[in-house]
Amino acid sequence: MPTRAYSDFSFGPEDPVAVKNVKKVAIIGGGASGAITLDSLVAENTFDEIVLYERRDVLGGIWVLDLDPIKTPADIVKPGRLSRDIDPPLKNPFADGYTDSRIRSLWTKQERFEQTPAYDGMATNIIEKLMTFSDQKQWLPEGNNKYVDRSAVRDYIDRYISRNKDKENVKLVLGTTVEDLEKVAPRADSDLPYLFKLTLRRRLQDGTDEWFQNTFDAVIVTVGHYHIPFIPEVPGLKEFQEERPHAIQHAKFFRNAVPYTNKTVLVIGSRALGADLTKFSADTAVEVYQLIRNVEGTRRFSRKSNVTFKPIVTRYEKTDKGFNAVFSDGTVLENPDVVVYATGYQFLYPFLVRSLGDITLDGRIVPDLYQHTFLVKDPLITFVGVPTDAISFRAFEYQAILTARYLAGKVALPPLSEQRKWLEDRFNEKGATRAYHTIGALDALDYVKTLLELGTIKDVSIAPGREFPELSIDEIEEYTAAGAILREFWDAPRIPE
Repeated sequence: MPTRAYSDFSFGPEDPVAVKNVKKVAIIGGGASGAITLDSLVAENTFDEIVLYERRDVLGGIWVLDLDPIKTPADIVKPGRLSRDIDPPLKNPFADGYTDSRIRSLWTKQERFEQTPAYDGMATNIIEKLMTFSDQKQWLPEGNNKYVDRSAVRDYIDRYISRNKDKENVKLVLGTTVEDLEKVAPRADSDLPYLFKLTLRRRLQDGTDEWFQNTFDAVIVTVGHYHIPFIPEVPGLKEFQEERPHAIQHAKFFRNAVPYTNKTVLVIGSRALGADLTKFSADTAVEVYQLIRNVEGTRRFSRKSNVTFKPIVTRYEKTDKGFNAVFSDGTVLENPDVVVYATGYQFLYPFLVRSLGDITLDGRIVPDLYQHTFLVKDPLITFVGVPTDAISFRAFEYQAILTARYLAGKVALPPLSEQRKWLEDRFNEKGATRAYHTIGALDALDYVKTLLELGTIKDVSIAPGREFPELSIDEIEEYTAAGAILREFWDAPRIPE
């Protein structure tokens, strides 16, 4: 598709990275990170237009429950298969040279993994004061609730976004997927070397997709990372799945334990999700076996009588009756009815592939994000919501405020040489593992302190928009203590009746 020429930024390796005259910003994603990003941009009072795109028809991100879930698509989600092969980019019809402003096509048949991983009984497991934003520390309008059902979080996010929906410079666009991004020539009055042209797709009720485009000065990615399921490779698992495709499931598609009634269930995964699936499955299943990598050293969540803890599965063996799971201690589980993999998700940003390639490292990490936020190879693409664990919402808040101040031209980032040094050090320390983007309780204070320092406005004549919140060691200790109690009583109702 022919485009006008554009230039690029020309920062030297020791030059501070700064942008100015950003007026039109796209936010991609209407979950928690999108909510705080929108609010932070609005507070800067410098942007002419802020458009938030959400591909679902509702706000709330992963806390929205799909009542009619699909089954694990065994023809797509296979052991060891990478995210880029599971959900590749759709073909952009504008790339064929069409000049119409809007293009219609039949609904895509490709699975886009839009459904969330929410399930019946899903509840928060981080205390309210740290899993909310600093200016609205209660999930519900009334009272304090240490933990709440997923619907309360969904409603909280909806309220948080909706409080800005009537602002003149804000536009919420639901039911619309960002499918492609390309750089194009800037406006004549812009100080920026290029714009981003987004290609968008809206599913219509007449069986067609409507494609259209819009241009922006900057793009903030807030899509989260709970979309593309990961199932690891295990000897024999491929054959097991091919012969009994619906016996091998991923936790993303779990909604309740009714399908496990009177069955033998093997849950692979020892984190909170695996613990929840074990707890709920035990209510209906005959037996539940939960895999824990270190049986002796890992704290067990469930104490239900029909739950047994096992070490890792080393292989699956075909027998006359089906398939057996062989564990690392030599024990065997004969022919389980269902194997549920609560083994996490892969990063994927298909809308960036045509311009930037796959910015992930085999779906495991996003290695080019300085402080998990700024795309080193493009100073006008930022990310909010990548960090995982301890203080998720509060970490997102620090990211969003820093990003808003940066795009408003109020602060600059360190030189590219310093940013790349941080990336190198982080990778050498954590590798391409879950730990790379994890901000745990021990890391939280140092991380937010770094973001606060980066976001400190040096020129006292420049007024900040949204202020950074405070995070104290007392709050971190309270979070840690509450988490220990929660694990001890995981089987008990978390939310008062």
